[in-house]
This record gives sequence, C-alpha cells and structure tokens, in this order.
Amino acid sequence: MSTSPHPATFPTAAELLEFDVIGTDHFRARHNLDNLDNLAGMTFGGQALGQSLAVATRTVENWHCHSLSGYFIRGGIIDEPIDYAVERVSDSRSFACRRVRASQRGKTIFELLCSFHCGEQSLTHQYIDIGEPPSADTLDTLQQFANRHRSELATPVFNMLSRDYVFDIAPTRVDHFFAPVDEPSFDYWIRTPSAATLSDVRDHHAVLALMSDYWFPGTIGITHPREQVNALMSLNHTLRLHAPVKTDQWLLYRTRSDWADLGRGIAEGSIFDQSGRLVATVSQEALLR
Repeated sequence: MSTSPHPATFPTAAELLEFDVIGTDHFRARHNLDNLDNLAGMTFGGQALGQSLAVATRTVENWHCHSLSGYFIRGGIIDEPIDYAVERVSDSRSFACRRVRASQRGKTIFELLCSFHCGEQSLTHQYIDIGEPPSADTLDTLQQFANRHRSELATPVFNMLSRDYVFDIAPTRVDHFFAPVDEPSFDYWIRTPSAATLSDVRDHHAVLALMSDYWFPGTIGITHPREQVNALMSLNHTLRLHAPVKTDQWLLYRTRSDWADLGRGIAEGSIFDQSGRLVATVSQEALLR
C-alpha cells in the first residue's frame, strides 16, 4: 500500500512540537492544524492534547509521561497561535506532576494534568491480546477506500474520507461507512509518517497523544444512523502510556463504545504496536447530539 503525499499546508510532526518561549514555563505554538483537518472549523482537539504534553515534558528532566487527563473547554481558533502555561505541581524522587493551561485571547480552551515517572524494575504482565488483525499493508487507506467506492458513498462521507491527512489511517473494516453496524467497535491502523524525523521517545509520546484523539470519538456514533448524529465533540480525554513507541510506524487502535445517553457517549481504546505490545490505553467522553 503506497502512502499518498501530504500537502505543505499540514505541519509535520516536528513542526507541531515547535514552540517559542514567551516566559517562564510559558510557550507559544508555532503551528496549528488548519480546518482541512477538522470539519468542525476549529483547531483539532488532539493538537492541544499533544502540544500540552510536549511543553509539560520540557519542564521534566528525562522522565517519561505515564498518564494524562485533559478537558476540552472551548473550540480553538484555527488561524491564531495557542499559548501554553505549565504549572509545576510537584516533583518527588520518582514522580513529577504538571498542569498545563492552553489559551487563546486570554481564554482557556484546554487543560491538562499529567504525571511523569522515573521508571523502575518491576513485575510485568500483559493479558490483552492483539489477535490476528489484517496487516496494514494489505488494507486501503481512507483515501484509497473512498476513491474505490466513490459511487456508493454519500457525498459528505466521500468528501470527508478522501481528504488528505496528517496521519495515515487504514481501517480493518469499512461496513459502517455505508450503514449503522450492530457492534460498537472500530479497529484501524494509524501512523504519522513525518514523525520519522523525531529521535526523542518523549516527542513520539506527544505525537501519540495528538493521534489518540483522531477518529476515536467516532466509534460512539457507528451504531446510529449518520443523519441522526448532528454533533460529536470530545469533552475529556485520558491516556495512559505503557511503553516507548514509534509513531511513524503502524499502530493498531482498537476502539469500542459501550454506552451513550443524556447527550454524551464513552469511547475506550487500546493501542498496540505491530509486535502486539500494548503501548497505550485511552478513554474519552464526547458530546453526542
């Protein structure tokens, strides 16, 4: 499966992690993802998630983030920079905690609380299994699928799937693009090709945080008729990081939604590398109207 080139309008992974220092523990992002990557006309929420982790990491010496939780407070303005202020909540012998406030025009758009750990020798187990998913290289990317089935897809669906992406996505099943499905789950391979230039494991974790919000809340709506889902927006997001990861390599994102009601829905996910190692677990609540 070939990778289609990404247009110059999309920042690379390295560019998304570039910041100007505008004060003590205060950073300004140099790049935003534009609205071609987010049909809601706002900055992609995962951008604030990944960039918040990136700036928090810059205030911690060597340790890796193991857990983060964030709240999406208001939509970001696409063509304006995002400011990130880091609060050093605590530093101990084994853990460090940071709070990050992302803002535009003086208003908070996102808040993150994250924890870093020195890493220790310990007992180990992994009981969750990746199973035998089809290889990413045997599957169509979203763009390839859309072009192959253009006459069968509704125009809004085709327009959404055929766009260029910062990420490559190869879904393991495509039936829900035609009609609601009975099983509230969706598996897809995902990677960020431009992350190949990143050498720091912690930068890859920031890119993984950014990636973890992409397509993930859509799992909540796949059992419902598309015309009945008028709004689906992330409210909060929790990511636990279990291992180093290379985000330019294919990762399997296994997602499921077991509950939706009262205008909200829950999505849960497990992210595996190609060897079957569990590298992250994810949980999100989204607005569902």
